[in-house]
Amino acid sequence: MQSKYLSITVLRCPDCGNDLDGLSTDIIFFCTECGRCLMSGDKLAPVEIEFTRHDDSGIVLLPFWKVDATIDILSRITRGESRTSPITGSREFHGGSLDLVESYSASRRDLIIFPAFSTSLVLSTGVKLNEEEFSQEPLQNGKYPPMIGGSVGLENVSKLASGVAVGIEVSKSDYLAFIDLDIEVHSAKVLAIGCTPSESAFRINGTSICIPFSAVKDADDILKRSGYSS
Repeated sequence: MQSKYLSITVLRCPDCGNDLDGLSTDIIFFCTECGRCLMSGDKLAPVEIEFTRHDDSGIVLLPFWKVDATIDILSRITRGESRTSPITGSREFHGGSLDLVESYSASRRDLIIFPAFSTSLVLSTGVKLNEEEFSQEPLQNGKYPPMIGGSVGLENVSKLASGVAVGIEVSKSDYLAFIDLDIEVHSAKVLAIGCTPSESAFRINGTSICIPFSAVKDADDILKRSGYSS
């Protein structure tokens, strides 16, 4: 007869012994005493963390994944212009009729950022990272600001980064018909970014990107923990 045991992770910082606070869905935790970022699994494991846009008043510090990756474009096919057709029945198309053009293969190194907390808009809020816009900022007086925990683990980083890379290609000004790419993740770290709550969304400070409360599963709990009323 086999026994099954429930695995329990004690939410206490292994370095300083400080209790870690988090939401029920969190797997990423931050210790405000010693500044360690930790991820739960068989045991709490450290994850590298950087801070940016965190010294403004009235902000909520939210976790994002900052991913350094090589994007290999295996095939990219575009068409000459956007086309619609009133025909709803069966119709055979060939490349020439749609002015399809296949571009050569390409490879590039990108920094990609997307939320490490649960949201239905992960791919649309993911962006190619401008290092100057999201560079690490020094802590004020050496104090660690509180950060909301995250629920997106490392096992999902490569898949989500690939989705963001596809979204970057789709957002280009040409008419994309097909894209096939591979991604190689070199490193991933947590980037704690200051966000300002508005009436209906979290605005990522210094950008025009807003994440609606309706798209964030734990928005009410995040606002309450940060001293806001939803």
